[in-house]
Amino acid sequence: MNSLKQYISTGFREMGSIWFLELKRVFTDSGVMLLFFGATLVYPLLYGISYNTEVLRKTPIAVVDLDNTQRSRELTRLLNATEQIAVLSKPLSLAEATAQFYNGTVHGVVVIPADYGKSIATGAQAIVALYADASYMLIYKQVLQGTMLVTQAIGNAVKVERFQMQGAHPSQSANLAAPVDFVSEPLYNPSSGYGSYAMPALIMLILQQSLLMGIGMLGGSERERGLRGYLKVLSRLNGGTVRLIFGRSLAYLTIYIPVSFYLLALVMRWFSFPHWGNPVNVFLFSIPFLLSCIFLGMLLSTLFKSREQSMITLLFTSVPLLFLSGFSWPVESFPWGFEALSQLFPSTPGIKGMLKVCVMGAPLSSAGKELMHLWVMAAVFFFANWIILQRTYSKNQRVIELMRRGR
Repeated sequence: MNSLKQYISTGFREMGSIWFLELKRVFTDSGVMLLFFGATLVYPLLYGISYNTEVLRKTPIAVVDLDNTQRSRELTRLLNATEQIAVLSKPLSLAEATAQFYNGTVHGVVVIPADYGKSIATGAQAIVALYADASYMLIYKQVLQGTMLVTQAIGNAVKVERFQMQGAHPSQSANLAAPVDFVSEPLYNPSSGYGSYAMPALIMLILQQSLLMGIGMLGGSERERGLRGYLKVLSRLNGGTVRLIFGRSLAYLTIYIPVSFYLLALVMRWFSFPHWGNPVNVFLFSIPFLLSCIFLGMLLSTLFKSREQSMITLLFTSVPLLFLSGFSWPVESFPWGFEALSQLFPSTPGIKGMLKVCVMGAPLSSAGKELMHLWVMAAVFFFANWIILQRTYSKNQRVIELMRRGR
């Protein structure tokens, strides 16, 4: 019994020593400090300020009015009154409007044909042409949405006029003109803003990538000092390599639990992004996410022989992981190989689960699949780290024993 107590107390003492030494390594390495604190504290603020407008408003367009009647002028006035678009110019020809479009003065062109007013008066279908830049989806969406809202409103108004001319009551005319009333209610993103959509995913990616790159740099620095520097740490342990893994991972958790709180609670609230999650649930979900990122970073760090190699390699993976996370395109729509590859990184289940728990305010059980995925990843990465360290320990056991005797 006494030996068990001594074993446990020795284990905690050694893990505490490793925890302290790892924190010391982090806080004396300016490059790692820049990643752990600079990237996580500054980047979200820059993104938050950039996306704080949320929705594009008053996107400039040109209106080519070839009809020049009261009907066409009303259409132009209503286009300019929308939140989405603003009529910046009224060129006399499509060629002039095209020149303004290619110069970047306007982002869309509405052409009102010469028979627009006549078509409405005679009961024929009037055509309004819209030319918009579909290569920029956010601008294209605003121009298209604003124009469609106005043309649909005018179409309904014309129908109401015709029904009233036929003797229908005004309220009955409105019902006949629009028998189905469409009501859109965006859930969890009331403004349909880009910032509210992008920030939760970007925060999780920032947490993952800063951890991977920071731990990779520490591992590269360790390898630069040679194998004996790496074995020196192992020589101080009496209970094997598990204590080394736990001690180092606790050091990274000590740093990243407050960082996660700053990102997922403070930044989201400062910029009024949707944040209806229970803080306890957010914390409980973030633990397996951080652990899986830490163990993956420790595993990848064994592959690098220098700091520069780790930085270049992991920085290169940032953009591919952005796409593989399902942030810009649904994972379910990936080809089979890419979908399987996306499941190997914590960001994929981490973003899905955090959207449920943090943004939607759902209970932790709703993210059970993602939570289990993260715990399995953490266990697999931990076991892989243990195998690699154990092989190193066994292969160099004689050197380690000599180091222990020389202490």
